[in-house]
Amino acid sequence: MALGALQPTAWGQGRSTLPLIAILEPGPQARPAHVLAGMKEALGQLGWVEGSTAHFEIRYCDWQTDRMLLMARDLVRLKPAVLYTHSTPAVRAATQATTSIPIVVGVAGDLLGTGVVKSLAQPGGNVTGMTLAMPELDRKRLELLKEVVPTASRIAVLFVPGATPETMLRALDESAGLLRTEVLRVPVREPGELDSAFSHLVKERAQALLVEDTAMFAANIERIAVLALKHRLPAISQAPRFADSGGLLGYGADVLDLGRRSAIYVDRILKGARPGDLPVEQPAKIDLILNARTAKALGIPIPPTILLRAARVIE
Repeated sequence: MALGALQPTAWGQGRSTLPLIAILEPGPQARPAHVLAGMKEALGQLGWVEGSTAHFEIRYCDWQTDRMLLMARDLVRLKPAVLYTHSTPAVRAATQATTSIPIVVGVAGDLLGTGVVKSLAQPGGNVTGMTLAMPELDRKRLELLKEVVPTASRIAVLFVPGATPETMLRALDESAGLLRTEVLRVPVREPGELDSAFSHLVKERAQALLVEDTAMFAANIERIAVLALKHRLPAISQAPRFADSGGLLGYGADVLDLGRRSAIYVDRILKGARPGDLPVEQPAKIDLILNARTAKALGIPIPPTILLRAARVIE
């Protein structure tokens, strides 16, 4: 299919060519992120079907940040009607590649603090979508972890440099001081570093673990949960699947649902809306999920307050 000849167009303007939806997927083709699956599912329900009402062109980056800009520029050369992506580094690459083609963010970190948008209500420019930049939720995760493991004096934070906003890390540092605990930052740049990262945090005597939200971690959340249990670390993550995979606690939004919601932005832009006029959205529903089997395996008694707040308990 000669996608390079397609021209950007809003659906329904009477042109013979179908609109091109370009997708910059930061992860691998073998395991695309749930946010992308949710977006494509919802787009189909909204009437955007490959070969019938739209064309799709996708580039996979295998979590290689230097590759993201090359792939973004490659997609921009196709002159798509909209460029869809997710994760902070992929959004950074997309905005470097174009300031004119509409960009829809499936989900990313601090779009406001990094200057990608002017405000959440009126983003301006060519970018809109979903953001997870809610430092208060990171603080809450730390509090939940401390409530479950009150003796923890050092809590490790697994994060991806460049993908986890510094504002989120600073918020954790501040909260840790109030909770009389110390935050140990453990950077992970690619999935291949996970084993060494866990060896490091165990060597540094971390007593619990908070897994920051990034697309790369979400795609490897089962492995992270297994490593946490192997090293007997009570752990919490924003990804709901973390608890299902054996992690102790999940506290966050449903990423699959965020992907579905982001499809609405793609739909509206294809119908003529300007991204700068579409408010950036934050998740409205946050769930606490507890894996009681993991708690038992770790020998951790769960406080009644946690049980009462849990939306779901995995027995």
